[in-house]
Amino acid sequence: MELNEYQEKAMRTCMPTCDNLLYMLTNLMGEVGEFAGKIAKHVRKGDLYVYHASHRDDNGDVLHSQAILITDEEKEALAKEAGDIAWQLAGLCHVMGWSLEDVCQQNLDKLASRQQRGVIDGSGDER
Repeated sequence: MELNEYQEKAMRTCMPTCDNLLYMLTNLMGEVGEFAGKIAKHVRKGDLYVYHASHRDDNGDVLHSQAILITDEEKEALAKEAGDIAWQLAGLCHVMGWSLEDVCQQNLDKLASRQQRGVIDGSGDER
C-alpha cells in the first residue's frame, strides 16, 4: 500500500469532530506517549535495553546493541500503538493539506542531503 492510499483510507474513519489540527496534534502526542509508556515499562522490567558495546566498526563508530526480550503478544501491542501513531500522523498531514508521501519524501531528501554533506550527526534544523 502506498502512503497516500493509507492516508485516504485512514481519513475515511475520521469523525467530523476530529478533523482539525488541535485534535490531530494533541492525540498524536497522546499516542506517542502511550507507545513510550509501554516501552518504559519494558525497560523497567529489564525486558528491553540498549547498551553500548565496547567494540567499533570499520569507521571507528561505537556499535550499539539492544536486547528485546518481550513476547510476541507484547510486540503486537506495540505494533498496534505504532499503527495509532501512523493514523494520527496521516490525520495531521491531512488537516494541514499535505500528502503523507510528500512529507515522507521531503524528510528522506533532507536526510540524504545531510548525509551527503557529512552533517547528519549534528543539531539544528538548517544544517
